[in-house]
Amino acid sequence: MKRISYIVLIIFLNSASQSFSKSSDVYEYWLDNFLFEKIRENTTDIRTTNLITLHLKEKLKNYKSTKIILENLSQAEFSQPEKYFKEEILNTKTIYGKKLKIKLENDLKNIEREYRVDRNILLAIWANETFFGRAGPNLDGLQILSILSFSSDKRKFFLKEFLYLVQIIEKYKIDVKSLKTSTTGALGQPQFLPSTYLKFGIDFDNDRIADIWDSEKDTLASIANYLNKHGWNDKREWGFEVKIPSTIKCHLEGPDHSRTLSQWDKLGLVRASEKPFPEKEKDESFNLLFPSGTFGPIYLVSKNFYVLKQYNNSDLYALSVGFLADKLKYKNHNFYTNWQNTRKINKDDIIKLQKKLSVHFDVGGIDGLIGYKTRRAIGFYQKESNIKETCWPSSKK
Repeated sequence: MKRISYIVLIIFLNSASQSFSKSSDVYEYWLDNFLFEKIRENTTDIRTTNLITLHLKEKLKNYKSTKIILENLSQAEFSQPEKYFKEEILNTKTIYGKKLKIKLENDLKNIEREYRVDRNILLAIWANETFFGRAGPNLDGLQILSILSFSSDKRKFFLKEFLYLVQIIEKYKIDVKSLKTSTTGALGQPQFLPSTYLKFGIDFDNDRIADIWDSEKDTLASIANYLNKHGWNDKREWGFEVKIPSTIKCHLEGPDHSRTLSQWDKLGLVRASEKPFPEKEKDESFNLLFPSGTFGPIYLVSKNFYVLKQYNNSDLYALSVGFLADKLKYKNHNFYTNWQNTRKINKDDIIKLQKKLSVHFDVGGIDGLIGYKTRRAIGFYQKESNIKETCWPSSKK
């Protein structure tokens, strides 16, 4: 009978109108007939099961307002690159980060020794995620992940994350009311998804819990462990801002166009700082990165850059981490090329653009994000159309 009810529920949810599928009544029915059963299957402590189910029932009154928050974020504009690097925010992070680097010097030294990840990179990620733990997530974790499991187009993915969260609550006896997440269900100061926490969370202060909510040591060690396990190489730089000759075009960016630093040097690329490239990197592989096409700084990046993208799959995010880490490491570090203003564009418009370009070019997927393959496809289109190559969406065709 349960099997039949479940099948009926799935058919009902998949065929329901968009407005009806958003109904709190349908959500409540789904909780009672599906999710609560999943919770029981994934817990051994009846007290934990009851606490979670009661908590979700209490949160039903907030369903509509929480759903609106999630829907508004899903329709947000694509972040303009220049807005990602506001000087005032970067300077605030740098000042605060340098103070913490002194305060936590011994801890950072020990974490660096254990996980072989530069302390400045760790501080930069910490700053970007929750401003060093001072601006953490404030949404109810269980409710957010349950709603995403119910109505997101990635329902299966978020259901797994919800059940991992249930495991965390049961294992560490965490108060369900105090467990806050972001709009994507990310936890604590490093903003780990529940599955990421279970795989990479580190109890560095030996108090029997990887406390990424209140422990600075555990937060930094967990970030370091994540990067280490994803291939961070402490012998390599992450990247350099460069100047390119007119013979190098933006459609040459991407890891599939990698060359050694010596080869790029022969092609006429130089560091924007006018300093020589490090000798130790001359035979190592780098590729071009045009994060805002030709409307901003250009970089040569190493494999470490793509390790940063494992943390957050965004060129701008990875670049912001690397750049902030350099500001924490070097005195008066800044961009040598200004970020020019680019037009506002929302994800729906990017998806339409990607669909048109994908007929003839590889855009890397229809995802509403302007990654290097989409930028490159724009560049190829511009080249074939005798339009100036910028590798960035414009108001023109």
